[in-house]
Amino acid sequence: MVKDLDFIGDINDRYAALELELQEKLEAVEKRESTLDASEMKINKKNYSNKAESTNFLLETARQRNYELLKSLEISKARLRSRATFSPLEAILQKAIGSYLKETSLIPCSTKKIYGPTYV
Repeated sequence: MVKDLDFIGDINDRYAALELELQEKLEAVEKRESTLDASEMKINKKNYSNKAESTNFLLETARQRNYELLKSLEISKARLRSRATFSPLEAILQKAIGSYLKETSLIPCSTKKIYGPTYV
């Protein structure tokens, strides 16, 4: 039981030392922050404003690029939609009719076709 208490005491001593070291580092950082003069603060503000302007410029170019990309995708989508509705059967039938008229001995007549479009 005494060994357990010594072990816990060692851990507490170790953490107390680390806590003291961190407290000293924190005080040093606070001292450095308080010694900053106004000119350094102005320089930092200028750098921050330049970064903000460049970020704003990058944001605008990204918006323009995204707009162009969306426009391009919409055009591609419309093309794919129109190709999906195209039926090659119509072209095949026209080709078959043409080859039939060439191979037969029928004389083409000059009358117009009366029938209208075929709906599927």
